[in-house]
Amino acid sequence: MNAISLNNLWSYLQGLSLTANNKRWLASHLIETAEQVEKAGHKSELVFPKIPKDYKPSAKVLAMTCGSLPKDFDVEKEMDEMWEERAK
Repeated sequence: MNAISLNNLWSYLQGLSLTANNKRWLASHLIETAEQVEKAGHKSELVFPKIPKDYKPSAKVLAMTCGSLPKDFDVEKEMDEMWEERAK
């Protein structure tokens, strides 16, 4: 929803004569729905782009992505941190 639509919705809601209980009910339902959407987004499967067989990356890209890792690089630790960040 764009900003104008959200502003119109907000104006509409402010124009209603809602009791405190009505506002709490609406807020809790909005929060519940938002949490469900967030949870569903976190469980989505990773999709990797298909790279054509004849694709040749530039030297700059190869320099950034290829080569050996530093000797003290802990792959397991980095993977754990990556998944923790993704779970947020």
